[in-house]
Amino acid sequence: MNLVKTIRQRKGITESLSNIGWRSGGTIVRLLGGAVVGIVVARYLGPRQFGLLNFALAIYSLFNIVSNLGMDSLVVRDVVLDQSNEHEVLGTAFVLKAAASVVTAITATFVEWLMEPHNGILIAIVALMSFASISQALDVVDYFFQAKVRSRYTVVPRTIVFVAASVARLVAVYLHMSLLAFAWIAALEVFFSEIGLGFSYLCYRRTLPRWNWHLPRAKSLLSESWPLLISSIMIVLYMRTDQLLLGKLSTMSTVGVYSVAVRLSEIWYAIPIIVTGTVMPRLLQSRDLNSAKYQSRLLIFYESMILVSLFVVAGTLLAGPFVIKLLYGQQFAPASKILSIHIWTGVFVAVGCIGGQQYVHEKITISSVQRTALGAVVNVVLNFLWIPHWGGMGSAMATLVAQSIGSYFGDAFDYRTRHIFRMKTRAYLQFWTLPFQVWQEVRK
Repeated sequence: MNLVKTIRQRKGITESLSNIGWRSGGTIVRLLGGAVVGIVVARYLGPRQFGLLNFALAIYSLFNIVSNLGMDSLVVRDVVLDQSNEHEVLGTAFVLKAAASVVTAITATFVEWLMEPHNGILIAIVALMSFASISQALDVVDYFFQAKVRSRYTVVPRTIVFVAASVARLVAVYLHMSLLAFAWIAALEVFFSEIGLGFSYLCYRRTLPRWNWHLPRAKSLLSESWPLLISSIMIVLYMRTDQLLLGKLSTMSTVGVYSVAVRLSEIWYAIPIIVTGTVMPRLLQSRDLNSAKYQSRLLIFYESMILVSLFVVAGTLLAGPFVIKLLYGQQFAPASKILSIHIWTGVFVAVGCIGGQQYVHEKITISSVQRTALGAVVNVVLNFLWIPHWGGMGSAMATLVAQSIGSYFGDAFDYRTRHIFRMKTRAYLQFWTLPFQVWQEVRK
């Protein structure tokens, strides 16, 4: 009772828990709904066509990440710390993202045409997704609500659009529609999700946005965001290179089987992403007021994410093979061995999400480029070496090694991030003491 009373009396804790609840609720709906619908679509398309779809989406992802410009964490930070210039921050970020999205959409389509000039389906899917993603300039609204710890305003519209898109996919399966129909549905889902974000912002502010462009702000954002952008590109490289290289060095059927395992594994990435996006802005506010408390709570945060990740790994190892055969059928059975390896990446992704926020808060974003670049290079090299011998399992092992380097071991090679490496190491070694630490923290 004392613990519950203490939590209720602390407004920051209450708001954070509420925000986590909204984001978690929306994510659970999307994950469960996406899993069910994804199973139906995968079984309908089969390994080869499902692999072709995921191969095209991997190419799209490589270019789409550039349109983000690495500004998400920076915009959240600036809205938190500079609320008087909120309209300037959002307006400048919106223009930058819109311009970058147009460029990347054209580039992605052109590059895919050069790579596969005779594969009209691949070109069409990449083009549809890329041009629909121009609307993602409105993601600045999501950053705004993250800073305000008001995620319900983004969860509701995105969930509504997701449900509509899921129904559309099921109808497409029922009507035996082509692969291109599923690409159209995915593109329209992206577009209307962004329109929904804009509508939510209008409802929250109850007035038209007064966003304005500010050149000095743009220069400041770009000067600080380029390391994060390169880091994001490297992350996508070592998260999607596996599917691209499997498509080139193996078969599209192998890509389809591998994609099933990766999707089941990456479902759990949502947990640290959601929680980090909610907790870190609060921690940032307390950093200058009480550095010791900030460090203590940050360590507890690391340990919490590690503990949750290990529970996920244990459950997946036990239930994974049965779940894949039950849900996807015998044609996707080889995915279980791939999943048993790939699921371990979540343990490193959990600390990587928090560490990435630390780089932003401590203004050492350049270090993120070094660690992710190293991880990307390792991933590409190991994929080239291991795919010919072990296929999808070799690619999963390469991704695991790359994630461990990019999210953890890479911090040891830079003097500016060695204190983060030590904190992560301490968290890995003593996560089992978490309940005692939480109790001590609440009693303070």
